[in-house]
Amino acid sequence: MQKERNPWQWLPTLYFVEGLPYTIVMTVAVIMYKNLNISNAEIALYTSWLYLPWVIKPIWSPVVDVVRTKKWWIYMMQLVIGGAFAAVAFTLPMDNFFQYSLAAFWIVALTSATNDIATDGFYMIGLRDDQQAFFVGIRSTFYRLAMWVGQGGIVYLTGHFYKTYQNYTTIWSTTFLVLGACMAGFSLLHKFILPNTETLRSEKEQQRGLKEVAIIISQICIIGLGGFLINKFMNIDTTWTYLVLGILVIIYTYFDLKKKAKTQPQILNSPILTFFNKKGIKLSISFILLYRLGEAQLVKIATPFLLDDREVGGIGLTNEDFGILYGTIGLACLVIGGILGGIAIYRKGLKFWVLPMVLSINLPNLGYWLLASFTPEGLLFPGIVIAIEQFFYGFGFTALMMYMLYISQGENKTAHYAVCTGLMAFGMMVPGMPSGYIQEFLGYSNFFLWVVISGIPAIGFCLKLKIDPKFGLNQK
Repeated sequence: MQKERNPWQWLPTLYFVEGLPYTIVMTVAVIMYKNLNISNAEIALYTSWLYLPWVIKPIWSPVVDVVRTKKWWIYMMQLVIGGAFAAVAFTLPMDNFFQYSLAAFWIVALTSATNDIATDGFYMIGLRDDQQAFFVGIRSTFYRLAMWVGQGGIVYLTGHFYKTYQNYTTIWSTTFLVLGACMAGFSLLHKFILPNTETLRSEKEQQRGLKEVAIIISQICIIGLGGFLINKFMNIDTTWTYLVLGILVIIYTYFDLKKKAKTQPQILNSPILTFFNKKGIKLSISFILLYRLGEAQLVKIATPFLLDDREVGGIGLTNEDFGILYGTIGLACLVIGGILGGIAIYRKGLKFWVLPMVLSINLPNLGYWLLASFTPEGLLFPGIVIAIEQFFYGFGFTALMMYMLYISQGENKTAHYAVCTGLMAFGMMVPGMPSGYIQEFLGYSNFFLWVVISGIPAIGFCLKLKIDPKFGLNQK
């Protein structure tokens, strides 16, 4: 029997590697494309699509649970991520680099979401209950460290090297080659240092898991091939076709399940479907989807705005400036806000804080409207706005996380929370897609005013929520 391995030997790197690809895909890719002169509309639309694997990851999470082991999924996914990062590096010097690099980022997003499933599952089986409680803060710390390395350190270094080489294509290509090598190194490391705590599932269970994989892949192929053929037949070039087809597949699946449930009622007892039978679930889903409606649009345009030249209405930050203000100071404020938000709910309960936190996540966005209206010179005022917005975003986001825990209570709470995180990601993906077009139509100043107005629906739904006053409150 293998000797129990100290979690300090493997847990820090495991959660660092969980956070790094997500940060690269969601934040660093936006900065890179802006440096390479891609329009705001295209950046917002296509990078928002990269949220999709995190939206649908609850669908294939059971597959990761029954096919092979979590350890196998972890080091294999990290190896594929490394190869995809290298693919980004090789595509950037090409003429059609935008399309090819997006395809590589899609592979990163899909494998990163799968790595998240395996990593969180391994955390639960690789640690005792007392160790899980002790290391919950440690894993969060190293995840945040990965965020700093991505949107702080890496972005700063690209700006630093730009002063010398004056070629962002070469700089970003080299950066992704290094990232690819690092991910391959982490994959090899985790293959050897992760403890062997699992046994393979039975062949019958694995066959069932492979069958589910086949069903998922077939549905994705239908959407992909159908969208391609429709676009070709109608001589159009848009990704909205795939979104519409995806929605139609979901609707068909829903009605197909309802039809089968008449003769096989046990189908409705699956962990995921029981979530949609909860009392008041429509209101809860609406609240989760709309909670970050404004933030979903802001996060895609704030970066281009801060990096854009002052002549076109931007602030004119360099990558170095951005790495310090947003990637370092902003991230620190985000973490502090999140900690204080947790303490606030612990003392007064979620019901007391939910409305103030909805307001805190939206009203500070007025700072970006002021920046766009007056375009102040220097780093002081942009730094203040970033710090305030990120602090209150961290503070206000706590309410959403706690509310998802609240409605996930009861039997199948793990599966129900996974559904909530998928809905949360969907609420970020869809509003982010048209945000670039909205900004180009309205201009920066009016766009940021629109972002603030977009927070109103969440406030309306917040007032209708029924929350136990004792939930989240210190019970001692």
